[in-house]
Amino acid sequence: MPDQSLRAREYEGLMIAGEYAEGQLSPAVYELLGSARELNRKLQTDIAVVLIGSGTSAYTASCISHGADTVYVLDQPGLSPLSEEVHTELLHQLVLEVKPEILLLPSTIHSKSIAARLAARLNTGLTADCTELDIDLPSRVLLQIRPAREGALMATICCPEARPQMATVRPGAMPPCVPDPQRTGRIIHPQLQLPSVLRTSILEVIKSREAPGSAASGIIVAAGRGVCSKEGIELVRELAACLGAELGATRPVIDQGWLDYSRQIGLTGRNVSGRIYIAVGISGAVQHTVGIRRMDTVIAINRDRTAPILGLAAHGIVADLFEAVPLLIEQVRQNITVGR
Repeated sequence: MPDQSLRAREYEGLMIAGEYAEGQLSPAVYELLGSARELNRKLQTDIAVVLIGSGTSAYTASCISHGADTVYVLDQPGLSPLSEEVHTELLHQLVLEVKPEILLLPSTIHSKSIAARLAARLNTGLTADCTELDIDLPSRVLLQIRPAREGALMATICCPEARPQMATVRPGAMPPCVPDPQRTGRIIHPQLQLPSVLRTSILEVIKSREAPGSAASGIIVAAGRGVCSKEGIELVRELAACLGAELGATRPVIDQGWLDYSRQIGLTGRNVSGRIYIAVGISGAVQHTVGIRRMDTVIAINRDRTAPILGLAAHGIVADLFEAVPLLIEQVRQNITVGR
């Protein structure tokens, strides 16, 4: 096997494998571009995005405006719907040709599967579900930061020799950069070979129930273990409805079957962003709070004055939720009536 340190010196540049499905480019690609630009303050290298799928050419300009220096486009009718087997093969060929020192993918079901297959082919390391990234200079080693031990600690993982350094990043963990319509970049149509034999065939694509998006109000009301019952959940749901807010939850609530998994926020759920996050009966364990770091303001309702969430919150109410929440609902409704 060749000396890995020599192999590392052959690789340069930062590459993002974009996820494109059902005619849409995943918003996580723009978040990865924002992260790449931050990393590039130290790396000072080329930032590339790979777009694979029928219709991807429409997204070249937006990728460049968000920070890409180079966009590799494979826009062919036969590349949709998304096939993990085909995408892995094409990315493998491109990585061997371009030799990026860092390869980033969004932490989605499809991209994580592609990343694992690709890392095995490239004989390199892979860190999944990162929430932060940084660069160690002068080694140019990617510091891949993610929660570990069920969120009890934050681990920094690195791949000092094998290349490319690969990581998947949780959607919502990093903000996208502000686009610059004046930016210019290169658009390259690489000549890659489609696999002649496929082990799998996509017969039909069935759309899953969509996860709730951020509410137009920018407010999220979330229920935790302290809500205790279905009755408590309905009370939290009523508060969310009054505020025009999205309803969220922690893992214990989902495990009880009180709300659908699509509502789960945190390490094993979604990352969210918005103006106000109202945490009802949530203790504030790191495996949950890692998912709300991009909320502007946190308001907590908890009867335990030692709950960690109260230390994180800008405003805290130490009270029984069955007493506090009805009063909040009443006050909100009064304000709505007065406003009319």
